[in-house]
Amino acid sequence: MKNEILIERTPGGIPVVMERLPSSHSASFSVYFGHGSRDETKEQAGIAHMLEHMLFKGTVNRTAKQMAEEIESAGGETNGYTTKEVTTYQSFSLDETVGIAQDILADMVLNPKLDKDCLVTEKNVVTQEIRMLENDPEENIHVQFLETLWGEHPMGRSEAGSAETVASLTVKDVRSFFEERYRPPYMAVVATGNIEHAQVVDWAGRSFDYLERSNGNRSRDPPKPLARFMVYPRDDAQAYVGMGFPGLSTVSPDRFAQRLLTSVLGMGTSSRLFQAVRERSGLVYEIFSSSASYTDCGAVSVFYNTSVKDQEKVARLVAQEIRKLKTEGLEEGELMRAKRLVKGIYVRRLESTETRMVRLGEMFMSTGNVLSADEYLKMMDQVTEEQVVAMADRLMDRKKLSIAMHAPGKESEKAAKNLEDLDF
Repeated sequence: MKNEILIERTPGGIPVVMERLPSSHSASFSVYFGHGSRDETKEQAGIAHMLEHMLFKGTVNRTAKQMAEEIESAGGETNGYTTKEVTTYQSFSLDETVGIAQDILADMVLNPKLDKDCLVTEKNVVTQEIRMLENDPEENIHVQFLETLWGEHPMGRSEAGSAETVASLTVKDVRSFFEERYRPPYMAVVATGNIEHAQVVDWAGRSFDYLERSNGNRSRDPPKPLARFMVYPRDDAQAYVGMGFPGLSTVSPDRFAQRLLTSVLGMGTSSRLFQAVRERSGLVYEIFSSSASYTDCGAVSVFYNTSVKDQEKVARLVAQEIRKLKTEGLEEGELMRAKRLVKGIYVRRLESTETRMVRLGEMFMSTGNVLSADEYLKMMDQVTEEQVVAMADRLMDRKKLSIAMHAPGKESEKAAKNLEDLDF
C-alpha cells in the first residue's frame, strides 16, 4: 500500500489527520490545540508555554517518572512545543507498541496534575529558559525583530513570555487556561507511521469525544506592521541585526513564490547575500534570509551579525542586493537552483515520521487542509521567474522596512539614523 493521507473525523467531530507509512517500523501521534502565545493576554504572556511544560510533570494516574519509564519501555518518547498559534503534545513508539503511546498521550492532555508544586518548579525552569534566550543574541534578535515589526501585538511577543509575567501566574490561571482552551473545536489529532486508520480514529473518539466544546470564541486580530528602526542596547563588540518586511499568510496562494524569493536572496552558500556579504566582502560569518507565515500575517527577513562598526555597511549591501534583484531580475539557472535547494531540504526531512507529523499538523491547524508532499513540490515547481521578481516588488518595499539592532546603543542609534536614506 502506498503512503496515503486521510482526514477523517471522530463521531464527535474532532479532525483526525493521518498518513500511513507501511514501510515504517515506528508510529507518531500528536494532539494539536489551536491556542498559542498570540491567544494570551499581555498580563498572562507565557501561560500557553507554561502549561505545555506542566503537562509533562505527571497526571492523576502517572508520575512523570512512570510516564518516562512506560514510553521508553515502548521504544519511544514524548515531546511537545508551543508556537504563536498552536500548542502540541506528541508521543512516539515502535509500531508494535502504539497502544502505550496513545494511552500516555491521552492521559497527558486529559488528566494533568497542574498542582502548586509543579507550577513552582516549572516557573523556575521557564525563567531560566527566558534568561538563556535573553543572553543568546543570535536567538534573541529574532524575537526583537518581530517586536520591531509588530509592536505590542501578541504576535510581537516571545512565546515564553517574560520573567515578570511568568512569575505572576497562579495555579488558577493555568487551570482556567487548560479548561477553557484544551477542547473542541480548536483541536485535532495527527498520526503518521505504520498505523491503521480505523484504529487511530477509534482511539481518538474514545479518548476525546466526551470533552465539552469550548464556550469562548477565539478572537484574533491581524497585527498592523510597523515600519521602524529599533535599537536594543547590548554591551558587546558584535552587532546582531534583523531587517525585513511584512509577508504572506499560510493561506496565500503566492506563499511559494515568497519562499523561493527568500531562497534566492539568502538561503545557502550560493545565495546572493552569502556571496556578496560573506564571500566577496568578508563582513560576516553568517547571513541568511527566511520567511515565516501565520494564519493572517507573515514576515520576510534577513539576519546577520557583524562587528559594530560594520552593521550599517552590511545593511547597505543587503539593500543593494534587494535593489539589484528588483531591477535586474534573476540570473540564468538561479531559480532552478533555489527550487532544488528548497525541495532537497524538504524531502530529506520527510524521512522522519516525526517531521511528517509536524508538517501535517502545522498545515492543518493553519489552513484547515493538507497538501501531500507531491502536491507541495508541484506548487513549488510551478513558480516562475516573473512571479519571484513580482514578489520582491510587492513585499520588499522600502516604506515597509523594519530593522532591529541588538548592539551598543550609541553606535547603533547613529547607524539607524544614517540608514534612513536607504533606497531600493
